[in-house]
Amino acid sequence: QLNVDWNVIGNDGAKAFAEALKVNGTLTQLNISWNKIGGDGAKAFAEALKVNGTLTQLNVDWNVIGNDGAKAFAEALKVNGTLTQLN
Repeated sequence: QLNVDWNVIGNDGAKAFAEALKVNGTLTQLNISWNKIGGDGAKAFAEALKVNGTLTQLNVDWNVIGNDGAKAFAEALKVNGTLTQLN
């Protein structure tokens, strides 16, 4: 479990976490709420969710992912078989 809420990582930080998530095989819960993550960061996480097979919970509350970010998450959920909770 990794909790990095309230750290203002923004899109650049989100992209870095997303890249790590693509290869991480142990993390099951990630809280990145309240980090000023926008659509670009959300899209990066969505791409990571397409290949990550261990994450079961992802909290992106109180970010500004917008419509494009939400659509990217929706597309990722079509292929991700492990995520059970997305906030």
